[in-house]
Amino acid sequence: MRRYRIKQIDAFTDKPFGGNPAGVLTSAEGLTDKEMLSIAKEVNASETAFILHSDIADFRIRWFTPKKEALFCGHATIASLYALAEEEKFGMEKDGKYTFKVETKIGVITADVIKSNKTQIILHSPKIALSRENIDMPEFLGALKITQDEIDFTFPIMREANLDYLYVPINGLDTLKNIDYDYSKLHKFCERYNFQGINLFTTETFDKDSTAHSRFFAPPYGVREDPVTGSAQGPLGVYLLINGIIEFTGSEVNIKSEQGDIIGRPGRLVINVTRDEFGCFSSKIISTAVTVIEGEIYLL
Repeated sequence: MRRYRIKQIDAFTDKPFGGNPAGVLTSAEGLTDKEMLSIAKEVNASETAFILHSDIADFRIRWFTPKKEALFCGHATIASLYALAEEEKFGMEKDGKYTFKVETKIGVITADVIKSNKTQIILHSPKIALSRENIDMPEFLGALKITQDEIDFTFPIMREANLDYLYVPINGLDTLKNIDYDYSKLHKFCERYNFQGINLFTTETFDKDSTAHSRFFAPPYGVREDPVTGSAQGPLGVYLLINGIIEFTGSEVNIKSEQGDIIGRPGRLVINVTRDEFGCFSSKIISTAVTVIEGEIYLL
């Protein structure tokens, strides 16, 4: 009988039962792909993270939904770094700032841990490539079960090309709250355009100091709704800047973003967006997490 230590950690919150839950195995060596998928199904969070040895970075993370392996997952990465800090792994015995290179399916990414009694995780988003996207609007509206005037056409519909996420501005928080989409139709729509997720957002928010509130649907991954989607938040910050929703006069800005309130799992994070001398944008996600379950999983 093999035993693996496992945690459930709520990311993008400092309160249990908020934010986005993720399973985390901080020592996943020896697990097969099939076993990882089976564990993800058993945990039944939107993603479970498996931390492994890497020959090209400090460590490697793989993410599985209950349906399949994911290219990238922000909240489960936040949860993973929080778990490693909590367990004092990779030299994190004392308070302070630690920087790690993390091998993933989309390349090597950077993450910082500021360890303290209120540990913060800073996740450097992968390369962002946003462009306008033309879609079959009647099909999309039918899948979401909304009307055309409920989309805010003041701003464009855009695709992030590296993760294949679609960004759609919505007219107001009430409209966003009331969306109850057709899973089968949206799944077919995503398959037609090769979208891996749909990020709907509005600039009307729950908190006065927030800039945007989002909902994220990912039928291709078997996820009806993700509570707080770290991978989608970095590109959202860049979207808000390039479309003039946020004033940007210098080289760096912090944007408070929110998600999850509508489904009872409120999460908060800061999107730090910078622009280099060539006009290219990059982003970081800054937030925290909290451990809610810890134990062992048994395998034959």
